[in-house]
Amino acid sequence: MEKSIKNIRKVSNIKVFVISDDISTKEQIKTNFGTEFKDIKIISSSDDINTKSISNADIIVVDLDIKESVFEDISLKIQSVASFVPKIVISSDDIESKVFSAINIQAYTFLLKPFDLINLRMAILMCVNQTKRSDKIELSNGIYFDEYRDQFFKKGGAIIDFTRLEKSFLKLLIDRKDEVTDYYMIKEVVWKGKEMSIYTMRNIVNKIRQKTYYEIIKNHSGRGYTIDIVKN
Repeated sequence: MEKSIKNIRKVSNIKVFVISDDISTKEQIKTNFGTEFKDIKIISSSDDINTKSISNADIIVVDLDIKESVFEDISLKIQSVASFVPKIVISSDDIESKVFSAINIQAYTFLLKPFDLINLRMAILMCVNQTKRSDKIELSNGIYFDEYRDQFFKKGGAIIDFTRLEKSFLKLLIDRKDEVTDYYMIKEVVWKGKEMSIYTMRNIVNKIRQKTYYEIIKNHSGRGYTIDIVKN
């Protein structure tokens, strides 16, 4: 039990990003949570969204009481640079269109206003601990693999569009990060034992490099491959 308690993320280590046009809600959050969280940024829907700030957040709180067209723009921005960041939505009503909006951005939960700030605090704490954003494997050039989301991301949070074979290839190299992975193992694990030529494998490697950076996969002549993982 003691080990489990130590692994819980506390509010003092959580970075929150809030988007709302509701002056009262923003003031309440700022007043009550301003110094409680590690960092809290509160902006209006008309403000420019700082890509670095939102992608580095542990959770995003989105107020749905904004114009639908504006929300669509914000939603696209969030999904392009911070799709992996868990989200909570708040709203003054639960009409069908807003529920759909919450579902479309993959919100963790939906809180109706006026709400007790204790409930928002608890929702943030529960969400961050259940989604486990710390399960990241860092590569160079800002690229990383999120084990919880099972996705590779570019710096800034955009998903890298790998094919099934490309992703499987990279995940195998990550699993064997301290060893050279030979061609036979790649064939057995990635290609499931099916026929595979050395040229097909090289083609996969080249496509991965084109989508990321050349040094992401290191070739060990006559032996196999390793992956470029950042050592912490």
